[in-house]
Amino acid sequence: MILKNALLSISALLLTSQVMADQVYKWVDSDGVTHYGDAVPAEFAPRERYVINEQGVTVKKLDRERTEQELVADAIYAAKRAKEAKVIERQRERDRILLDTYLSIEEIAMLRDRRLLAIEAQVGVIRQYLGNLQDRWEELESETRKFNFPYSETSELPPLPEDLAQLIIHTERAMAEHMQTVQTLRHEQNQIKTEFAADAERFKELKAQTSQTR
Repeated sequence: MILKNALLSISALLLTSQVMADQVYKWVDSDGVTHYGDAVPAEFAPRERYVINEQGVTVKKLDRERTEQELVADAIYAAKRAKEAKVIERQRERDRILLDTYLSIEEIAMLRDRRLLAIEAQVGVIRQYLGNLQDRWEELESETRKFNFPYSETSELPPLPEDLAQLIIHTERAMAEHMQTVQTLRHEQNQIKTEFAADAERFKELKAQTSQTR
């Protein structure tokens, strides 16, 4: 009898709500009591809600509103997935370039060697400049012995001329810059070796995969 009355009440509510609204909602409060209406009160938004049809059958489930912490976690997860997708896409593009560019491991090695030799040629030129700068520095060092340099109060030699001081500073800076350039080029050579080694290994894997699919 109680169940029958409850069903009648739901039916009456559905008939009334059908006139007033397009949808009828069902939700459960914290005490486990089920409610029906044409709108869900705001305080029940954090709970799951359901849309029911004229027969009282659930036709749609509305997920509960997510908390601020959950939204932050969702955003972090989405950013992580997007980053992973970019990495995968970059790898696919890299794989395509490898297969389109090279026919064999030997071609990869040849290109690597050409790039290494080109950098080695640059290093050679810079080392020649450094040799010339070193010769100039030795001449300047010899020239400074004619003057009170480094400065001493007891020295009777004349002070170091300004133009000579500036030339020494310029030479020291030029030597430091060229040595830094050599270090940069050596680092670039090591990077090239590492990158080409990875390319060669990946090329082998891709070729093996291609052979297996045939």
